[in-house]
This record gives sequence, C-alpha cells and structure tokens, in this order.
Amino acid sequence: MQERSRTGRPSPGEEASHRVLVTHDMLAMLFGRVVHPVYATAAMVRHMEEAGRLLVEPHLGPDEDATGYRIDVTHALPARTGDRLTVTARCTFADEEQCVADVEVRGPRGVVGRGTFVQRYVPQGTLG
Repeated sequence: MQERSRTGRPSPGEEASHRVLVTHDMLAMLFGRVVHPVYATAAMVRHMEEAGRLLVEPHLGPDEDATGYRIDVTHALPARTGDRLTVTARCTFADEEQCVADVEVRGPRGVVGRGTFVQRYVPQGTLG
C-alpha cells in the first residue's frame, strides 16, 4: 500500500494503473443487444473511474471518501474481445477539495482512449 503524501493527497505526476481483458460483456451494447463488436465507451468510462479510484484511495483519511464529479472522454480506437488494455490515471492537480487526473487506456494497437477524471472528496458515509 502506498503511503500518504505530506499533503494527504496524490501528488502531481503520481500514477495508478490496472489491466483489463476485454470480454463480451464490455462490448458496445444498446437496448440489450450488441450494436458493435468492440469495447464500449461505457465500459471504458468505468475502467477510467476505477483507475482514478486507485489513485486517490491510498490517500483517503479514515473519515473521508471520494466520488466522481466530472469525466471527459475521447474514445480514439476500437478494442476487440481478448485485447489486453492498461488503464492509467495520472494526477495533474489535487487539493483539499478534489483530485484531477489525466486517464489513458492503451491497447495492442495504441491509445484506445484518453480523458480527464475529477473526483471530489466527501465525508465518509455522505453517499449512502
């Protein structure tokens, strides 16, 4: 587990990553049917949020949590079932209110998507 920074927040440049294997349930599906046999933007957003969570979680105090506030995504290339993707969130700014991260999804053919994910800090239990 990563140690908390002196500010108690991720430091600019700090990264967190995870890997994803594209499966059938991650394909572009609308109205209960696959409309394109490629990695869905909705699945990519979820994986970007997971990378962002991995970035902030080690820095959360015992009485705080973080929640997604804003995400901007560009889906640049298709990824196919069986492709292995790496999803990386890199802190660009953090203060007592929020953490801003650039997020990138990279696959075997290059950058599948990029985005910016903003998480806001909230007291533990606020959301549920």
